[in-house]
Amino acid sequence: MNTDLIGNLLREKLEQQPLVKKYANTVTTAVGALIAVVWTLVSTGIEVPEQLSQGVLVLISLLTVVGVKLTPNGVTEKQVEELTDYVGKHRA
Repeated sequence: MNTDLIGNLLREKLEQQPLVKKYANTVTTAVGALIAVVWTLVSTGIEVPEQLSQGVLVLISLLTVVGVKLTPNGVTEKQVEELTDYVGKHRA
């Protein structure tokens, strides 16, 4: 199997994809973290039972995990390198 061919195909795919696709899971995680920070600030400033405040933070965390799971990431430079190295080491 030609490692240059595989590397070139993956690099082409990497260059063609939008930047948002490459960092989709990072953006999803950042949005979840931002929502958690906003909730923490809001719940600190108003009278909210501590259990409710903590429960909402747990819910935000779980929804962030689900969001990352359901958000397809694109091809990354690290993946290209790892796959190229793997194929190079396992040539038949």
